[in-house]
Amino acid sequence: MTADALYLTLHEANYDSWESVQQAMSLAQGQVPPRVAWLLEHIHDTKRGYWAVISGALGTSRPPDHLGLSALMAWELTQLAALSAEQRQVTLAYGGRLLDVAALIRLNARHAVWHAGQIAALAARRTA
Repeated sequence: MTADALYLTLHEANYDSWESVQQAMSLAQGQVPPRVAWLLEHIHDTKRGYWAVISGALGTSRPPDHLGLSALMAWELTQLAALSAEQRQVTLAYGGRLLDVAALIRLNARHAVWHAGQIAALAARRTA
């Protein structure tokens, strides 16, 4: 996958107007049910975890502790854009598997969209 394609994959997972974390967050406005709040916190925490593993493997900056989910999504795209082709190919261990950095970023995108879909389904049930 090219650098542009990898960036686009994560950008769409975070911000696409139809199916993304940002869209799920907009559906979860107002009184947020506990399950939705937990899912949003889980997305935040796993994104931080992915980038902690990446930064450990590459010796780059970890996500700042003060970033909420929206700011973290912007931060991670900036970090991704700065990675070289060589850095994207560095092998790391995550969840008992060996992956390269690019594969972990793709996992990050899939994981975020998976939970965004759950949030959207819960939001639809709430308004039905």
